[in-house]
Amino acid sequence: MGLTDLVEFWEREVKPRFREVDIESMVSLSDGSEVKYVNLDNAATTIPFRSVIEKIINSLSEYGSVHRGSGQHSKVTTARYEHVRETIRRFVGASSDDYIIFTSNTTTAVHLAASLWAQRSGFILVSDAEHSSNLTPWVQHEHIKNNGRVVREYNTNPDGTIDIEQIRQCFERANNDDEKIKTFTTNSLRIKLLAVTGASNLTGYKPQIYELAKLAHSYGAKIFVDACQLLQHEQIDMLPDDDPCHIDFIAFSGHKMYAPFGAGVLVGPKDFFDGRDLPAPFFGIDFLNLVYGSVYQLGGGNIPYIDSGGNVLRPKIERAHEPGTPNFAGAIAIEEAIILLEEIGMNRIKEYEHQLVALALDGMMKISNVKIYLPKNKICYPKDETGDYIIGSVIPFDIEGLPHKLVAEILAQEYGIGVRAGSFCTYELIRKLKGITKEQDQEITKEVLSGVTANIPGLVRASFSMINNLEDVNRFVSAISEISGKDIGYYRQRYELDERTGEWRVK
Repeated sequence: MGLTDLVEFWEREVKPRFREVDIESMVSLSDGSEVKYVNLDNAATTIPFRSVIEKIINSLSEYGSVHRGSGQHSKVTTARYEHVRETIRRFVGASSDDYIIFTSNTTTAVHLAASLWAQRSGFILVSDAEHSSNLTPWVQHEHIKNNGRVVREYNTNPDGTIDIEQIRQCFERANNDDEKIKTFTTNSLRIKLLAVTGASNLTGYKPQIYELAKLAHSYGAKIFVDACQLLQHEQIDMLPDDDPCHIDFIAFSGHKMYAPFGAGVLVGPKDFFDGRDLPAPFFGIDFLNLVYGSVYQLGGGNIPYIDSGGNVLRPKIERAHEPGTPNFAGAIAIEEAIILLEEIGMNRIKEYEHQLVALALDGMMKISNVKIYLPKNKICYPKDETGDYIIGSVIPFDIEGLPHKLVAEILAQEYGIGVRAGSFCTYELIRKLKGITKEQDQEITKEVLSGVTANIPGLVRASFSMINNLEDVNRFVSAISEISGKDIGYYRQRYELDERTGEWRVK
């Protein structure tokens, strides 16, 4: 897309799909003036499409209890809720043998999967660059259910990218270790699941998920993709079940894809969620018919019957994993967002966002004291004009001599630009990118335990989406250029530091 194409795309395809009050919002600056807000924190959450809000409001006139009532409103609501599953199935390329399970967000989806995977023999393999939501649930459930068993972690490259050969070696070592001990125990040391992000929330790096899927399958393992930073930016296809590159599981959140109404999604094989691959009976428990141990949470709506002996029977449907009253509004919000994303065209969205980020990067790389933390290799797309950087939807950076939280506060208070500063729940990757030593990490840990969080390493992150336009890019680059021309002494006169938290505020 050329500059004219970018303007036309924004005016024709994007702007009409959002409420003016959302995309033309005015904010107050520290000097008392007002400017149009520039939202560059889209990786954290997104504003809703206009029609998403309208659909929810209109649907509430016939709202009833999902799966519970016999009245007309209940039946209409239930039918609409169930229809969303099929829309999602088509959108992500899931098969008819997959369940589409609603959760509250991606974190909850990973916890659900992790709870069930902890019942299977073998190890989870994750990278050191994962978001905490795709790391700690695996660690927690494996530890609880398997007497302290930990996940296996592989190291990414210094820039946070993945070396597929290194992962292959992890599988080989696990298989070799398993051969050595299988005579003495029924527990397996093989890797059962590879969990990986679809796109890094910090660097935007997109691992080669289809190649990783093929590798995992060749060793008898499955793959789980955290897609919450990916599928709103470009098309994801799980591929047919018999394809070697098939994605077995994906998870994502509505609030990352212009449907911020408290719903997430987990997609994966029915046989897995039904427990058909678990031993039955096992210590007297028939996992195929009873619910104990084979679902994440029990509660109202996800069990059909409790017999007089206290046995909880289970339905072999998605609802077995959706306890409580379903989030109808969240589900239909996701469906409407999908419809709009497809109307616009995922490839066109990807191209538009790519051009915006490329223009922002081009401007930032001309500012000498700005450091950008993006992968510098050529194994993935898209790239900037030099071919050096992999461009996702985010730009992580800092300005020499200025704390990252101060830069974020200046952008907000003096320019009306919203970004995020911090570690972004990717602590190991931040330490790697910032060159934090073991000794420094130990000191930071001591401080955090005492209540001091000011020295936790971090960066500034500008994250783009299709709601942004050329004006946003120009204002952002201009602001960074102006900020980088001043030193810490200048800003200390205008801002004060909280020594315990590292937060800066206007004096």
